[in-house]
Amino acid sequence: MNPQSVNLTESLNEEPTPQLAPLEVTFGVLTALTFVLILTLNPICLVVLHRASGIQETTKVFMASLTVSDICVGLLWLLPQLTQDFNGEWVLGSFLCTAWGVSFPLPAGLGVLSLVLLTMDRFVAIVYSLRYPTLMTLKKAKITVAITWSLALAFCIIVFGILLPSAISPVEPRNCGLKSSDYTGFFDGIIVVIFAISLITIFILYMYILKVARQQARRIAAQNQINVDRGDRRAPQRVSTKSATTVFIITMTVCICWTPAILLSATKTIVGELRFFKFHLITNLIFITNSWLNVVIYYLRNRELRKALHELLASCFRQQF
Repeated sequence: MNPQSVNLTESLNEEPTPQLAPLEVTFGVLTALTFVLILTLNPICLVVLHRASGIQETTKVFMASLTVSDICVGLLWLLPQLTQDFNGEWVLGSFLCTAWGVSFPLPAGLGVLSLVLLTMDRFVAIVYSLRYPTLMTLKKAKITVAITWSLALAFCIIVFGILLPSAISPVEPRNCGLKSSDYTGFFDGIIVVIFAISLITIFILYMYILKVARQQARRIAAQNQINVDRGDRRAPQRVSTKSATTVFIITMTVCICWTPAILLSATKTIVGELRFFKFHLITNLIFITNSWLNVVIYYLRNRELRKALHELLASCFRQQF
């Protein structure tokens, strides 16, 4: 038989290579753009944060922790996810699959924990303003962040590296995921519990901050009246809660961006596999969008960061021309 006819017959009998659906392509492109935004805006934010002079050094440490965790979302979670999505299967090997199972929950958890640390920092700064320089030193802030990152990493290694390791699925599509689907509910439960405890902690601290601010405002109003009666125009300064409000806004943004993904994961068996996959594309995109939105909120809410960014851009422009 002619070899060319044999090759033609074999090519006709081969199964066609599966093509990505338009929906997958669309969300793949949007996810890739989000990846670019995360790895562009967050490093710029770190540089600007370092140059900003009007922000307390201890607060910078906690803000940097949140920003680095957002960068890790892009590198440790999103980049391998994009590789799997565009190839239609996991192509990075079994070891990296297990490593990814450990690394992808880590930055999300660190982001929430960094928000808790930021809120606690603002709590101490407002409630114990006179003792803040001694209660929260730069060394203590760095040690706190280091311990938080170490404990989070140890937790992920034990839970998602030893107890619930990830592996490449033996059936098509050969994606990377938990070895046993029986533990998916346990995995979702861990995420929900950590997320809920963190949000409740932040909410309680913020409500207490507002309570202290209102009490301070009433004392200032009473003192102002006394000063007016005495003919003294000097008035005590009011405690500013803008920084704490910024942290609370970021927390609410996290809540809005994370909730759809958590709810979908918790109702996977009810939604069904096909509909779950379609909704999963949408919720994942909303979830990772939060990792660059934080930078935008910083810029809009903090005058010192805006000033430092403008100076940085002006400096780069002068060097270029």
